[in-house]
Order: sequence, then structure tokens, then C-alpha cells
Amino acid sequence: MSVTRGHRDHVRAEQRRFRRAREGQVWRAPELPRYYYHDHFERFLGEVDAAHRVFLGPEELDFLARFEALPFNARCAFVRIANRRGYVFDLDKLIYPEIECPESAWSALAASGFTEAVSAPLARDWLERLTRPELVRLLGERLDPARFRKSWKKAELVRVALEEIDPEALAIPDRFVAQGRRDELSYLLYLFFGRIEDNLQVFTLHELGLCERPDAGEGATHRFDSYEEARVAFFYAKAAHDFRHGGDLDALRLIETRGGWPEPLCDESEARRDRLLQQLGGWAERGGTIDQALSIYAASGSPHCNERTVRIRHRRDGEGDREWVRARLEAMIDDPGSDEELLFAEDFYARKFRRKRTSATTDLIRSAATITVDEAYRQQPERGALHHYGGRGVEVYRTENAPWRTLFVLLFWNELFGHELAPRQLPPSLRAGTFHARNASAIEAKLATLDDPSRALEELERAWFRHANTNEDEPDADASLLPWEAGSLDRERALLTHAPSGAVAEMLGRMARDWRATRDGFPDLMLIEDGRVRFVEIKTAGDSLRRNQLARMTQLKAAGFDIDIVRVAYAVDPDQTYVVVDVETTGNRPGLHRITELGAVKVRGEEIVDEFQTLVNPSRRIPPHITRLTGISDEMVAGAPRFTDIADRFEAFVGEAIFVAHNVNFDYGFVSAEFEMIDRVFRRPKLCTCASMRRHYPGHRSYSLKRLCGELGIPLDSHHRALCDARAAAGLLRLINAKRTAT
Repeated sequence: MSVTRGHRDHVRAEQRRFRRAREGQVWRAPELPRYYYHDHFERFLGEVDAAHRVFLGPEELDFLARFEALPFNARCAFVRIANRRGYVFDLDKLIYPEIECPESAWSALAASGFTEAVSAPLARDWLERLTRPELVRLLGERLDPARFRKSWKKAELVRVALEEIDPEALAIPDRFVAQGRRDELSYLLYLFFGRIEDNLQVFTLHELGLCERPDAGEGATHRFDSYEEARVAFFYAKAAHDFRHGGDLDALRLIETRGGWPEPLCDESEARRDRLLQQLGGWAERGGTIDQALSIYAASGSPHCNERTVRIRHRRDGEGDREWVRARLEAMIDDPGSDEELLFAEDFYARKFRRKRTSATTDLIRSAATITVDEAYRQQPERGALHHYGGRGVEVYRTENAPWRTLFVLLFWNELFGHELAPRQLPPSLRAGTFHARNASAIEAKLATLDDPSRALEELERAWFRHANTNEDEPDADASLLPWEAGSLDRERALLTHAPSGAVAEMLGRMARDWRATRDGFPDLMLIEDGRVRFVEIKTAGDSLRRNQLARMTQLKAAGFDIDIVRVAYAVDPDQTYVVVDVETTGNRPGLHRITELGAVKVRGEEIVDEFQTLVNPSRRIPPHITRLTGISDEMVAGAPRFTDIADRFEAFVGEAIFVAHNVNFDYGFVSAEFEMIDRVFRRPKLCTCASMRRHYPGHRSYSLKRLCGELGIPLDSHHRALCDARAAAGLLRLINAKRTAT
């Protein structure tokens, strides 16, 4: 069952409340000063001026001077509108009690260019400020009534108005004004944050105690050598932002103005431009304007745009297209833009011009060895493979991208983040592909330290202990780059210790030279066999091998690693251990309601080999209807342990077994939510006895635990008590496994 955003927010709020109560904290929002927003804006301007003045041009310097010269009430009024959504405002509705003489404030802003008349390019903003009745009246005056319906939603009415009415012909009342000097302010925010931001809300959140306060630091500017470079990079960052958050008209505007785009002056600008062209080309393709898409792709030499051009022209197969595609593929093979482009070109050429029926990835998967794991791992095949190899005494680790990113971050921390302890976003130099060029000598020197794995490990462990604990407390830290969840460096230590000489340095060097092309696609598992590392990519029936995965496998093999693809097949494992769980709770919503009793039985083969049962203090009252259902009262749980006190014992009881329950998502959801409340992750493969009984034993009128047990003769003496229900569900599991084995 999906979780609504409102429910998720309630759950997270409850979890925060629980943690604060556990730590003896009571959080109260501080009262904000009367002119807090003005203070934030002044602080922002001052820090930008101090840290980035060399990157300010005449327009930005004029913005700073003119803003400072405004009367106090006018400055407050401008900050108010600058922090609001959109660029058009109805003066009749802009009422702020703390701003004295608002008429004089608006006049001063207009005189200095901080507000302006609403022009045609801002027609959308103006239309969105109108109410539905006002929009209906406007359309009724300008259009045939058959062109729209009064019952339409506001967004649909705005769309029709934009498509059917010339913006130049709109008569916009004088009470509407537009925010002026938008470009200068947006650029200043870009310098401060290093990305496109609409307002300074983060300052307010800081004063409320909800996040750390940002500072100007190096912001965006450490990537640039001049004002001109920074301005061009800002142009492409803003264009990409407008495309992502805009509609079809915004995309069309960008395409129509493509001839006027500034020439990239640095690697970041070029990367941003190519990415934008790729996105616009995709938009044109989806809209069916293929010639337009080809024209857009042709303006970029990026591998993705090259691939799309080849695919489109081959699919079109018009006069001259086939020979053009052949020649283009041959050129890409001779001089590829990346390893992935080379793999695409070789594979596509073989299939289209050498009559090869299957792709290289299909051939690899078909030739892979097969292992068998229990059916309960159908949703977690990698975990099943991990269990398979571990059960055979092989040292095995779940890897994917995590160990490579961890080693990369720890090795190059200073080059990536300087002295920042808890970075919140991907360093811009990685996004732009300039990381290696800017830090070449330092990177090569650090890669050379990997020649001595034991010494390198000492340095990496020092970096780990210096930074990992800090990042665990930073919810805004970029987890995609900082995978601290493993809790130790055991996996990375095994990789460095057993890898072929120079192999890890080769891969980390590739990542430093081209992060975007090498940041993901690494194999699922790492095995240590006979003192040597072997990587394994896990695939199941119907899975494909993505090109980035094939590229990474090719690179790892070239670096000296052993690589295999392994296919997973499913069957009933007679030696598989299951833990059948039942929970009693204060209600039905995990995270909001709490566990009051936990019962579990461990099953191996057809035998129950161990049991677990405890009442749990839910730290809240048990509703009367729950007490009537379960027989568990407030008095019974008053002296019971809290979940945090039994978590270790229960997790040890479960071990690596498969988690089983009747309607498993209910019980699993409550257990995992309780672990999340104590800042721990609980993740196990699941099997549902209710769903499995429906599949293997059809025809029952009801699949409730009570009805099934009654019809099948399974004891259920104390229904809605956790251990009794867990034993009964274990009886169903025996029947299910007997049927699964027979089939």
C-alpha cells in the first residue's frame, strides 16, 4: 500500500518527537524578530559583496548601491516580494502591517527599477495571480465560449489563455506590478548558494532551528576565473532550472532563442549547455518534432546526443540515412567520446550492419552461470546471492557503487570539500568535469599512495573517523556521494588488501577524470576467494545489463579485476531459516502507532527451533478498542521494556533469516518503523503467508489467519496474542513450503 505524503510527514514528525523525548529535549520554535526577512537579506548582500565582489559586474554593483539607498520601508517591501513565489503581484493584496507608508515604499521601488510594469513575457505570472472567476471572465471577454469550460481547473484556464490570447493584447490593471531587477538578484543568489535558488528561506529555517545557516564561502565562484565565466555558467544553470520547473512554452522559448545563447567559456558551462541540449532534444522527440530534435542534438557533441541522433536516423531509414549511420558509427568507434559511447557504437554496428541478432549484453547474460536461492528472495536477488555465497564460507560483501564512492571521497576529501566537515551537495567541479584538471598533481600524488595498501588504509581510516560521525548527524548531507551507512571500512579494507596492484588506483583515477561517466554501474557483490577479489553482477530472468554496467565491467576487467555475471534462479531451500513474526500494536499506522507485543518463532525445515516473545511499552496509552481486541492493557505494559531495550535481542534472533508474517507488510512495517525511530535500519527479505496461501491454496472464502487455521486444523488458542499468532502462521508456512517444493 502506498504512503501518502501527508502520512509520511506525520510519521517523520512522530519519529522526531520520539527522538527528542528519548533525549530529554523539548523543541520550541523561536520567535522571529519583526524585520527578520530584511535582516536576512542585508546579511546575504553583505556576504556576497565581501566574498564574491570580483565576480560582480556593473549591473550587480548598481543593484547593491541602489538597494542600500532605498528607504527602509521600501527595502522591506522589496524583500517581501522577492521571497514570494512568482514575479507578478497585486498591490491590493500585499498588506504587511510592519511596513509603514506602503504607498511611498512602492513608489520608491518603482523609481529605482525594483518594480516595473507587467510586460508580455510575464503574462503567465499575471494570469496565475488571477482568481478562477477573474480568469473565466477574461476568457469570456476574449474567446468563443466553446473554447473553454467554466468548470475547468485554474491551471487549465491559464493554459488556454496563454495559447489563445496574444500577451501583447492583454490589458493588465495598474494595481499589478512585477518584481524588477530579477536577473541581478538571481545571479547574486547563484553566487551565494552555488546553484539556482528562488529566495532566502533557508535563513528563516536556520533561525527556527531546522537547519544549519549557509554562508557565502566559495559558493559558485571557485570554479571560475572571471566574471564572464561565472555569468555564462549562471545563464545555463538558470536555463536548465527554467526548463525543469516550466512547461512547454518555456521549452519552446529556450529552443527559439538557442541562436543567442552565450558561447561556453569553461568546462562547466560546456557541460551544462550539452546537458540542456540533451534535455531539449528529448522534449522535442517526445513531442514528435523529430527534425527539431535532430537539429538540437547536432548542436552538442556529447555522447548521449550522438547516440540519439544515430538511433533516430537509423529508425527513420530514409534516403542516405543508412549510410550516414554507418559512417557515424565507424567514426564513433575510431574516436569515442566515452567508454559507454564506444560500447554503444560497437554493439549497434554489429547488430545493424553485421546481422548479429542479439546485443552484447544479452550474450553476456545468456552465457552467465546460475545459482539457486530461496523463492523468498524474489524481491531481493542480490541479498539472496549474498546469503548463497556466505553459506558456502565465501567472504562476500554487498558493493554496487558504495565502496568506490567511499574510497573516492576519503582519498580526495580536501580536494573535494576543503575543510568542510559535512558537505550538503555534490562538488560543482565533479558535475562540470573539471575536478581532475583543477587538482591534477594532488590527485596523482594521492593515487600513488595506494601502492602501499596498509599505509593507505591508515590514512583512509583517519579520514573516516574524522568525517563519518559528523555526516551521520547531517540529514542534508549528500548521501549519494557520502555512503556512510555501512558503519565501518571492512568492505573497503578487503578491497584494498586483495585487489591486484594498481587496480584500485586505476578506477579511482577514472572517477577523478570523469565523475559523471563513472559514478555508478559497479557490480553488486564482491567476493574474496583465494586471496583475490572477484566482482559479481547479479541478474534474474528478464533483467538487462545497462550500458553503464557493461562499461564499468569492461573498465574493471581492464584494471585487472575478475568479473562475472551470475543469474539467479529460485527454488525452495530445505535448509532455509525463517522467522515468523506477529506484532500487536496501538493502531494500524506504522510510525504513528506503536508495538505493544512482539512474538516470533524460528523455523528450519518443518521444525520450530526457537521462540521469542515480549510485551513492549509503547510510551503511550493503548486505546480501549485495542485492549478489547488483544487483551493487552496499559497496566500490562507499564513495566515492560521499551522497543529500544529489546531491539538488539530481537535483531540477533532474526539474524539473516527470512521475515515471515500473515499480511507481512503490516508486521514488517511496524518492526522497521520501530528500528527507524532509534536511528537503525531493519531490512530483511519478506514472505507473506496470506498472499502465499491465496496462490497455493485457492478456493477459501476468507484468508484471515483465524479462518484458515479453523479450516485447516491449525491450533490458534489465543488469537491476537503475538506468540500464538506467530505459531499459527508458522503452521501455514509449513503447508506453503510443502506445496512450493512439490511444484
